[in-house]
Amino acid sequence: MALKRQRLCQRRKALGYSQERLADILGVERSTVVRWENAETDPHPWHRTRIAFALSVTLDEVDDMLADVSVVRRRGQAMGDATQDYDASGAGATRSDLLSGLRGFLTDYLALPARPAQSAVQLRRSVSRVHTLYQQASYSTAARLLPDVLRQAVELSGRTSGAHQRDVFRLLAVAYIAAAKLAAKVGDGETALLSADRAATAARLSDNQALIAISAYQAACGLIRMPARAAEAESITQASIDRLATQGHRSNPDLISARGALLLLAALLAAGQGNIKDSAQHLSQAEDLAAELGTEQNRLWTAFGRTNVAIHSVSAAVRARKAAHALEIGERIDMSRLPTAVVGRRAQVHVDLATAVFTASADRSTAVLHLLEAERVAAEAVHANVQARTLLLDLMAEDKRAATPGLRPLASRAGLLA
Repeated sequence: MALKRQRLCQRRKALGYSQERLADILGVERSTVVRWENAETDPHPWHRTRIAFALSVTLDEVDDMLADVSVVRRRGQAMGDATQDYDASGAGATRSDLLSGLRGFLTDYLALPARPAQSAVQLRRSVSRVHTLYQQASYSTAARLLPDVLRQAVELSGRTSGAHQRDVFRLLAVAYIAAAKLAAKVGDGETALLSADRAATAARLSDNQALIAISAYQAACGLIRMPARAAEAESITQASIDRLATQGHRSNPDLISARGALLLLAALLAAGQGNIKDSAQHLSQAEDLAAELGTEQNRLWTAFGRTNVAIHSVSAAVRARKAAHALEIGERIDMSRLPTAVVGRRAQVHVDLATAVFTASADRSTAVLHLLEAERVAAEAVHANVQARTLLLDLMAEDKRAATPGLRPLASRAGLLA
């Protein structure tokens, strides 16, 4: 059995470093880097600080990369030359293997209580960390932590009563929302829908209208991943927008952010149906709400604000097959205005631009450059994102002579070469 710290390797490769080059930067032998990546040894604390600087990540992210150890097949089984087979059907685009622990939790109706039990303060930190990991595109670590966080939240909700019960149900709802986000990101609509439904139940018990709306948003995201139920996604999204419009959200930034997020989703859904006018109207309404909110914020982990509206304008243009318009908007976005934690959203822009370039001109090289930039910004942005993986499969299908620089190494790192 061979072990590998895949995310640590991916981050090094995304920055263009060989093991020798990283070793030189860190002042160690190449064999030391090899042992770290093969999970044979752990870096000393003083090395971790240098690793964080060299890889342009935080110390927490270094710790997460080091903790994320996976079993890999030996070289020759999973890796090969440029004539390797790959899944051109599109089925391989979904990284549902990331969710085995989450699915196990969701279907274990006789699960034992979590041990040791966490306090509400500890649980709040745990839930916040999972959302932060998701927004940083650290999907593997978020997936690994989620089952235990959910067990802790369920256990605490069952033994809390009185004035604090609503707060605990709010945490439970937020935890299930994180699960729904992750499932939708990797393309597992059923798991996303189940998680969002449980989030909605907990949100109702907490009597939190903004969380109920975000749960509906996540339910719609899950339904989008099931083509036969796309109409349900549109219905849920529009009904939630209308309901919030009657609740007087003007003084509540959470409700503003929730309605804004729903409007952005409605814009994407309309664009995908070719309803350009409706999509533009939804984006305009979201822009008005972002202006009302004022500064770029991250209420309820939505990252809603003017920059996020612009990012969704790119996504909407891509879905409407208005590739030139998507590229034009993309050139004007200042992603430095996003909240610092929202790394995955920055990477998503490059995934959308890669799609736009390939749609507009079949320019594989430029599309790959955008995907490489997405990977550089967030190591797992291509590895787990179903949209990026689907685009990679399309690029591979067109690359008959294996002539596009960087494409096959990127597809290999994404696990698409078999």
